Amino acid sequence: MSAYGTHATSTDVHRARARVQSPKVGGLCIHTKPADLAPCPGEEQAGNTCAGKRSDPDCWDSSYSSATSSESGSTYSNCQCRRSVKRVKRNSKSAAGQSESTTHIKEAATPVSVEPEDDASDASGSDTDDESDVVVASSSSEYELALPADWQVVAKQRLIPLPDALFEQYDLLECRCFMGLFPEIKRAWITVDHRLFLWNYEDESDFYSFDDQEQIIVSVALVKPKPGVFVDAIRHVLVVATPLEVFLLGVGYDAGKLAGVRGSGSGGEVTLFATQISVPADGVAMTSICGTSDGRVFMSGNDGALYEFAYQSEDGWLTKKAKKINLTSTIASYFVPTFFSTKREKTALSMVVDDMRRLLYVLLQDGSIKVIWLGANGSEFLLTHHHRSIATSAALLCPQFNEGVTEGGPVLEIASMHVIPFSESRTLSLVVITGGGCRLYFSPVPRAQRYYETSAMASQPAGLQPESFELVHVRMPPDLRTTIPRSMQCLTSRQALNVHTAFYCNGTALLAHTWNEDHDSIVGAAPACAQILARTSRQPRATLSEHASSARIEGRTWAIAEIDSTGDSAPAGLNDLASVSSVPTRSFAVLTNAGVSILEKQRPVDMLRALLARPALQDAQIKEFIAAYGLNETCAMCFTILCADDYSVHSMSMQVLNAARRILFEFGGVPHFVEPMAVGFAADGNVLEANGPTIQLSGRHYGLATYLARVLQSVWGKHATVSKSDRVSVSRLHVGIPTLELIEVQERLRRLQHFLNNNQRFLPDQLNQMPVQPIDSSRPPTDIAKCWSEEAASLGAIYELMVRSSEAISFLCLLGDFNLPVISDSIAEDQRKELSDIPFNQLVASEAGIAACKKLIMALINSQLKQHVSIDSVSDMLSKRCSSIFSDSDVALYKALEYLKLAAEAEEGAEAVALANEALALLTSISAMLTTKQVREISEQFEALGQYTAVASLSLACASESDPNNDALAYWSDGAPDNDPRESFYRKRVECYKCIIEMLDKRRDSVLNSKSLAMLPNNDALFQFALYDWLLDQGQASLLFQMRAPFVEKYLSLEPRTLVKCDMLWQFYIHENQFGKASFVQRELASSSLEGFDIDLARRIEYLSLSISNGKIAIDMVRGGQQNRVATRELLSEEEEINELATMLRENEDQLEIAQVQLEIQQQLRSLGGHETLALELDRRLFNVTELYSQFAEPLGLWDAMLLILKASNHDDPSLAKSIWMASLRSVLDDSQRTGLMAVASKVTRLGSRLYPSAAAFSLPMVAGILVEFSLERREEYRVGYVGDTLVRATVPHWAVFETLNAMYVDTAGGASDVDAEFLVREIAALANAWMDSAQCGSGDGGSPLIGSEDSMPVMAVDEALSQYIINATLNNNAELRSELQRVQEHIRRIF
Repeated sequence: MSAYGTHATSTDVHRARARVQSPKVGGLCIHTKPADLAPCPGEEQAGNTCAGKRSDPDCWDSSYSSATSSESGSTYSNCQCRRSVKRVKRNSKSAAGQSESTTHIKEAATPVSVEPEDDASDASGSDTDDESDVVVASSSSEYELALPADWQVVAKQRLIPLPDALFEQYDLLECRCFMGLFPEIKRAWITVDHRLFLWNYEDESDFYSFDDQEQIIVSVALVKPKPGVFVDAIRHVLVVATPLEVFLLGVGYDAGKLAGVRGSGSGGEVTLFATQISVPADGVAMTSICGTSDGRVFMSGNDGALYEFAYQSEDGWLTKKAKKINLTSTIASYFVPTFFSTKREKTALSMVVDDMRRLLYVLLQDGSIKVIWLGANGSEFLLTHHHRSIATSAALLCPQFNEGVTEGGPVLEIASMHVIPFSESRTLSLVVITGGGCRLYFSPVPRAQRYYETSAMASQPAGLQPESFELVHVRMPPDLRTTIPRSMQCLTSRQALNVHTAFYCNGTALLAHTWNEDHDSIVGAAPACAQILARTSRQPRATLSEHASSARIEGRTWAIAEIDSTGDSAPAGLNDLASVSSVPTRSFAVLTNAGVSILEKQRPVDMLRALLARPALQDAQIKEFIAAYGLNETCAMCFTILCADDYSVHSMSMQVLNAARRILFEFGGVPHFVEPMAVGFAADGNVLEANGPTIQLSGRHYGLATYLARVLQSVWGKHATVSKSDRVSVSRLHVGIPTLELIEVQERLRRLQHFLNNNQRFLPDQLNQMPVQPIDSSRPPTDIAKCWSEEAASLGAIYELMVRSSEAISFLCLLGDFNLPVISDSIAEDQRKELSDIPFNQLVASEAGIAACKKLIMALINSQLKQHVSIDSVSDMLSKRCSSIFSDSDVALYKALEYLKLAAEAEEGAEAVALANEALALLTSISAMLTTKQVREISEQFEALGQYTAVASLSLACASESDPNNDALAYWSDGAPDNDPRESFYRKRVECYKCIIEMLDKRRDSVLNSKSLAMLPNNDALFQFALYDWLLDQGQASLLFQMRAPFVEKYLSLEPRTLVKCDMLWQFYIHENQFGKASFVQRELASSSLEGFDIDLARRIEYLSLSISNGKIAIDMVRGGQQNRVATRELLSEEEEINELATMLRENEDQLEIAQVQLEIQQQLRSLGGHETLALELDRRLFNVTELYSQFAEPLGLWDAMLLILKASNHDDPSLAKSIWMASLRSVLDDSQRTGLMAVASKVTRLGSRLYPSAAAFSLPMVAGILVEFSLERREEYRVGYVGDTLVRATVPHWAVFETLNAMYVDTAGGASDVDAEFLVREIAALANAWMDSAQCGSGDGGSPLIGSEDSMPVMAVDEALSQYIINATLNNNAELRSELQRVQEHIRRIF
């Protein structure tokens, strides 16, 4: 900032003196020196007149202009001040100048160290743009005619006359008088010789005086103090320069409670502190003084040198507390006398500091500008550029520029320099205003980088050494004829400006132009925002266009300064459309010899308000305004007017309010479809178009959205909570946005909500009977309805955002009231980090933000409970102010928590139980909104109170309410598929059940019994399943049957199925006498091939055996009339039930036989060795006969298994069977390790006992033939009766063997076989003897064989056969054979 001021000229004095007696305007009478007195030395050189009363031979050079200062808004601490303080007088007089008082002297003390607060991030949603985007050409001179045409850029509000007391002080003037403004402390300053006065122009009469030194004051400036030097009360430093010394005064400023309130009439309290810090001036008059934000003070002397006032808190060993450093002199200049100097540096007229870029700009007397870089850390002083040809450069950029370009003519007269902050432009840094009213824009960025590397510049840090300093744009002064109709401009000549004082900030320029001897004209220029934005939407960059106007004021202008904003909480920007204040937000103080004129910048909304206030407002005028600013912006302005604060509403007429409301509802438009249009250009130059017609919402809607965005922009991107460390480095949470700023935004939100609530027509629906006037009547009604539906949905979302934002602000204010830093002490460190740095927008519009609010509320409640304070008041405040954040459910929750806390503290058990029951009732009513973490924590509290039933009831209620459609059970029943939306319900239920299971686990010794478990609720299937899982983990499966719970069968039947659960299922069926169902489960287990079951083959055979047994029992029970139904069928009749069970029984028996073959194969594989993999494969499932034969028996040559497979499958293939028998017996016969025929007999005996009487696997003629063949082959091993005895041992009846051998004999005798007939006859005879012997062993007491037994002898057939054998032996002359046969026959006949 700058301290604005200048000194008075003699002409000014005469004009002001002439108006002293005027009853209209009072002016400061400044006596000039007598006409016969010569000017002070240096006056002619400076071009200024020294206002004095006496001729002083020691008068100094007065070639200086107004004093300036610079400071930033940061707060510094760690100040040290150990010095005596001189008394400072405060003269206060009324308008009549009757009273005077003296304030107490204040002693500076050492303050407490406090960390500086970091600035919050800038608000998102800004409507301003970089100024360099519109200052693109080399020059510009376009100015727009405002609507209405008589609109002023700045409007004069009031004139505050100088108090009479100052005139009285001026009567004592002897030499010089200066005036200026200190807007930082809302004071005008005036020097009269050696006296300094600080006048509170807002209070109009209150002023301070400082006269504790005798030297004439030549310059003053208000700067920022150095950190760590002064106490916290000293916010500014007043630098006072005299010809002999320059000293510092500490300035304490208290804005007061009413600071910034429009119409408060308070300028705050100012206190001056004498610091005893000074440096000698050595006769050099300081023409300009300025300071940096970190406390450096620069001074320019009338000797052409630049100085720095360096100071510190105390003297050092080698340094003084204060010293004056000549920054521009060389070392040689200290050794060369001044009278040898042939060249004198040009005097600096003024200086300004760019704190962000670390630059110091120095304006010299010859119209040139020096650029000095202060270093990246602000501690250096390096001349980087000196622009000596500003006028020439300006003329090259703009041919119309003609100031200071004439050869030998006057130098370029510069009225003022103004820094363009980095936030306003990344490339422009300085604007210079000339005496002719031109604005010259300078840039420290090279041209190439400025035009082609803008994105890279945005990421570069400020404060780097500038690479260049060049004039880039010339803005010609406004033509005052633009304030009259264009048709009349040709009748008037362009008026040249004579600017002697100027101001520039945030795109607004105020030029003090000499109108006549008694008046100045304040020429104002400001960006025409609507026109610029309209052009920007059509092209990447738009040229600068401005509105201009002039306003005449009384007297000669000495200083112009912007005073504190009274409207928007956000800093003023280039775009006036972004303002949401209903009153002008930028005010300016213009100091003249008549007083201080307060001007207010007029924005488009002010133009609209003025237009609406006209007595005979025509629709054409409204439409013209809408055409100029757009419908959306016009509607946003109407909201600004209608949602004004009480002060503004009272100042506006009902006509304005009604007209604004009328614009919204009559001119606000309707939603409609728009056809596709070009939306841009592709890389190949083709036009990009939208896909099909789109819905264009009404201007009323967009105006509301725009207004709401601008209301919230100051807080939207800021951190709602921040973490700060205190003195012991403990991190605590703080509200990150100042309370006053939050309240200001909330008041606007509430006024907007009040307007919407009182104007229900605003929401477009049929109930509110919003007029529907579609633009395109050709569209069907469905399209029209769709448009209104779209607008209604969007407006509803906007309304919700507004309400939630207001409630979020209330919540933050409440946290501040209850001391959030103290509350955060009870929050865990990791959670505190999570809750820190939450942006306000996330707090409002994200689930994470709502969750953070809940956590903060919980911390607040816990803090209250720890202090034994009832939470009713907190709950009431939260529910009233933040209903979307803190609902009735939250109230019930926290009351329940309070009841639990009281129950824990209750001395009587009955009282504790009653309180616990009340808490349970409240918690059950809100169980749907409880999180699993809350359920767990509350369950622990109930458990600590011994309320175990409450734990189960609450957990089950929470599980049920969180899943009203029972999706979790369906998800579980479907096998828990991946990426299923029902999974979240299931997990929530499981977490609730864990609370009960964990409680049971802690008390397992007392609850593991059927009586205790039966007391648990049994209507929740999933909970019962979780309980059964826990019982199985505890090894208490038997309790499942004892509990007789309703979901045991379903639990054991559903997925995921395990072997243990399946075993329990058939055991459960047997326990319930449901043998048929048990049989089906056992059969399923035997046939199961599921992974994880791990059932070996032996156990599968066991399951089949059990299934057969239970199936037989089930058939008997059904026949006996007992209820016994299978698990997979509907209710059947008795006959159908028996048939199904019988079918299952037969299938089981067949499967058992095949399974036994499979077991045989497995045993053979293991006995062979080297086939363990195949043996294990046989454990995995039950194979069918085809698989067993083709995959195992045949490839491995398992002959016995192959025969068993033939029997099990009843596969009748004689040739196959014979080949198998032959291969099997041949392998035995040829094995040298075995006993030949005896081994074969053993093999046949073993196989026959398993295969006979299967014709497919044990064909008796085939086996007998093989035995006969082997006997004939091995006669040396053969004994008579070998074949018959082998077959009989193979469980073949004697009669069957006889018939087989006899048939073979018949074939031999008939020539059908080559077998020796005698061999067969001897085998038959041996068989008959053995038969008779076995018959006698089995006979009764009489010694005769049993008749009718299974192996009874067919005596007649045997006797006939023996007779035939005897005849043949006789014919063949075989007496031995005949005798043997006869003995056998006689034996038979004797017995029978």
